[in-house]
Amino acid sequence: MAAWLLTISKDYPQHWQYAKKHGLWDLITPRGIRAGDVVYYWQSGASLLGKVRVLRDASEIDAEHVTPGPWDDWPGAEEKPYVQRFPLEVLAGEAIEQPRWHDVAAATGLPKNPTFVRTLKPEQQAVLDAYLGGDVEPQQSLSDAQRERIFADLDEDLRVRRLQLVALRQGQPRFRGDLVRAYSGRCAITGTAIESVLEAAHISPHKGEHTNEVWNGLLLRADIHTLFDLFLVTVEATTMRVRISPALAGSEYESLDGDVLNLPGRLDEQPLAEALASHNESCDWL
Repeated sequence: MAAWLLTISKDYPQHWQYAKKHGLWDLITPRGIRAGDVVYYWQSGASLLGKVRVLRDASEIDAEHVTPGPWDDWPGAEEKPYVQRFPLEVLAGEAIEQPRWHDVAAATGLPKNPTFVRTLKPEQQAVLDAYLGGDVEPQQSLSDAQRERIFADLDEDLRVRRLQLVALRQGQPRFRGDLVRAYSGRCAITGTAIESVLEAAHISPHKGEHTNEVWNGLLLRADIHTLFDLFLVTVEATTMRVRISPALAGSEYESLDGDVLNLPGRLDEQPLAEALASHNESCDWL
């Protein structure tokens, strides 16, 4: 199980209260948060808010099919739409001794400025636990009725959306078709030729039809696409070699590090170096 640190913007201090009240958290960027993971919350400009356990894998939000609820009015949603949601239960409330981020960073080796989302090592997690301490407050625990409602909504949502999400994840038909042709129906990184698991991945984020160009895309196997979006896998702009994050050391993906990308035959369809360079810059481990 993984441990995560999420920073709440100083503009939205009420988000932590929303999370405790409704037993849910929404993300503006897809993350690999899974059932059983532990998430710590830090209020930017304030202090350590609490710790929760994730009750189900973070799943994509489809605004047309999500059952409406009072938690859907997160402040700030109009500026940065939320794309993933996970149910949670609170394990600990606000820190007994409110630390400054400077002290946390010094004790954990984390950056001097808290970033929005990052994973934690066990020793870093232990430091945060020492600050929190205490038991779960009874009113913060989810009631059986709350759990039943949340899971009923999620189950219904997942049943309705499962096939739709597969189609959406594979990408816009023309864009994906162009990539399948350019890459001869094989994953650009693994060489997998099972078309049903190949997806159209944007190098620079999708911002409309004008970004659906072959030079701004890679044909990737579904799991590689997810890792690429999470900046755990990238392709060096200068060498066109695959790079794998140290966070994946010991996994089956580690052996891909250093492999040369399978490139389209046409130069004008090969990945744009500038787009890859931008993706490289988002990989803080590179």
